[in-house]
Amino acid sequence: MRLKLAALAAALVASMVVGLTVTSADAVDNPNVLKVVRPVPPAGYFVGDSIDIDANFSVSAKWKLSLWSDGGTGTWAKVPGFTGITATSSGNHTFTNFVVTKAQKVQVRIDPGTNLATENVTNELDLTPQPVVIGVPGTDGTLNTPAPTYIAGDKVSLTANFASGTRSITLWSDVSGSWLPATGGSFSNQTSNSSGDKTFSYPVTGEENVQARTSTGLLTNIVHLSPLPTSGTLDPITGSGKTVTAHFLPARNGQATSLQAMTIKTSNTDEVTTPAWKTIATSKQNSTGDTTFSVSDPLEVKHTYRAVSGATDTNSVDFAAPLPSVATGLSQVYFNSNEGDSVNTRTRYFEGEFSMSGSTKNASPQGTPCAAISTVTKSTMKGRGNYSWSFDKKSFTLKTDKAKNLCGMGSSKKWALVANHYDKSLLRNTVADNLASKFSNLAWTPKSVPVDLFVNGSYRGSYILIERIAIQNPKADADPDKVVPARVDIDELKAPGQVTDPTNPNNVLPNITGGYILEWDFRKGADNNISVGSRGWAGLKDPENDLDNAGNPTDQGVSKQQVSYINGYLDDADAALFGSNFTSDTSGWKKYINIDSAVDYYLAMEFMKPIDGNMWASVYMYKPRGGKLEFGPMWDFDLSSGSADRAGNAVSPSGWYLRNPLGISAMQSSKTWFNRLNEDPDFRAAVKARWNAVYPTLSSTSFIAAQKALISDSASENFTKWSHSEKLSSVEVVKSSWSADVQYLSDWMSSRRSWMNSQF
Repeated sequence: MRLKLAALAAALVASMVVGLTVTSADAVDNPNVLKVVRPVPPAGYFVGDSIDIDANFSVSAKWKLSLWSDGGTGTWAKVPGFTGITATSSGNHTFTNFVVTKAQKVQVRIDPGTNLATENVTNELDLTPQPVVIGVPGTDGTLNTPAPTYIAGDKVSLTANFASGTRSITLWSDVSGSWLPATGGSFSNQTSNSSGDKTFSYPVTGEENVQARTSTGLLTNIVHLSPLPTSGTLDPITGSGKTVTAHFLPARNGQATSLQAMTIKTSNTDEVTTPAWKTIATSKQNSTGDTTFSVSDPLEVKHTYRAVSGATDTNSVDFAAPLPSVATGLSQVYFNSNEGDSVNTRTRYFEGEFSMSGSTKNASPQGTPCAAISTVTKSTMKGRGNYSWSFDKKSFTLKTDKAKNLCGMGSSKKWALVANHYDKSLLRNTVADNLASKFSNLAWTPKSVPVDLFVNGSYRGSYILIERIAIQNPKADADPDKVVPARVDIDELKAPGQVTDPTNPNNVLPNITGGYILEWDFRKGADNNISVGSRGWAGLKDPENDLDNAGNPTDQGVSKQQVSYINGYLDDADAALFGSNFTSDTSGWKKYINIDSAVDYYLAMEFMKPIDGNMWASVYMYKPRGGKLEFGPMWDFDLSSGSADRAGNAVSPSGWYLRNPLGISAMQSSKTWFNRLNEDPDFRAAVKARWNAVYPTLSSTSFIAAQKALISDSASENFTKWSHSEKLSSVEVVKSSWSADVQYLSDWMSSRRSWMNSQF
């Protein structure tokens, strides 16, 4: 703000001391110059005035300059708003509108990193504002006293009136405990009209005194601002919580009001580290001070609410919106993130609450109703899936802080909610798991139950709640809620052994030999991805990296030695499988791969014809400690059993898919492990014998009919929300109705069984 030089000059007296001095040492020893250029010397300035300061360095360069001040206390620090400024090519810069608040020293320095040995600091300026001769308040001018009808948060009109003549006027306040210029650019160095008047619209925050002053020391009377007492109340929140009412006195018709919820400090993630009030709805007071808020999406997690209007707060009310439901007879699964944010990414977990209602239908794997699960307040959820993540109906990964027995599937912390969106029957994953259960050499097959899912109060559709693939050893307990079932029941490479034991047993033989879970995946989406000879990529799913809060690997995750070991083992297995002596029992592929699991897995996958099944993606293997590679578990069958008309005759219930390498696009190499295994007469003979043994158990018609009856109401709700006729890709197979899709799947499975049997 530029000062009126004529007015200043008239006001200055001959004895006035100008507040800029350079010590003789600085003047002689330091060729870098710092000086005030506005107001033009020898004019002076007062507290609250803004000045311009020019820095000139003797060596030309476009340095980064910062203005420093000792704050009047001798403690030097950068001045906010005047740092990191690029000088001109001649080494100059003018710092404009520096407000003088007190006597202090200032200096300009070149920021670190310029690599200058000398000449990097200017002289010091002593900024000494001119003393204001305080007269008797009210003898130089007047400031009106507003009518006492205002409350905190209102703006009052304050008019300063001085004798005729244009002046620079500043409004001062003692709200901070001492007299200072009022904060805000519209209250300092404001130019009056020719009559000497200036009106300020001033926000009242509480009890305070105000006064108007000119830069030449003219004063008005002091006005005491005392806002009226206020009150605010928030009604108890009832029902759905979509309508909330607050009351304020005295009324301020039209004043903006907000409904706020206090965020919940989280512990499992960094979603919220410092609780704060978050606005969830806005409205305005009416003429009686009442405000009604419309909340479109009430939070199902209990929060503390208040209403705010101006500077007035209401009382606090705790509330959680009731959980929605659909009448399908299945369990309703609820996840409500603490702050109501959408679970919209696969890269981080959202913290919130998980709960589950009981089912009235016999939906558990034991053929009994599912029990309700009370609210688990420390739960997390994130998105899951690759191709399927692009769909509007998305799948999720769920974790609870303590193991929970969900629908009789045993206790665990790790679960998945699979959308089955590409599969219009909604049954292919369930049917595949049922099929896999007939093959006893597959050590474990995930159990699942159909459920209806709600995320942050929004109905998401019909899902399956399914066990995630993970290393988990069984644990018996008298309490059924504490029974831990086996998942992939192999030794775990526990990280503490790597850190606390100086012999590092998990990084050396024999412990380093297992256990590992791997997935063939062309996307290379694991923490550690291993090139298997020239056959493609397998991701190491367990053990995986352990990360600190900054995202950096710790000693608690997979070690370099373990990655190196399993990488070498896979390369050796690939070399043996594709070597000239690959059929040998002692030096061929059987040295590295368990034939029984390979046969069962191959038959189950060949039956289902999953698009990705020929070592493209979602093909799992695991390696126990001291043992050979085992195939499994089975996973991901949305695109299988005729649901997509892809290359390789995938849609037909006849024809080999994994055995024949010709015409199949979903492969990482021209010949895969399954192709090569089928070139071994021993493997082919074992496949034939195994098929003939399990064939009588593989009829799925009755199972599909039972599952259709179980989820019929859920499917109806699902396709009310999601269009049944929408094709998610040009090759997706969609029938005329959900019932027709289920019948198509049943017929396809029967035809596939008959065709495969005809080949053996």
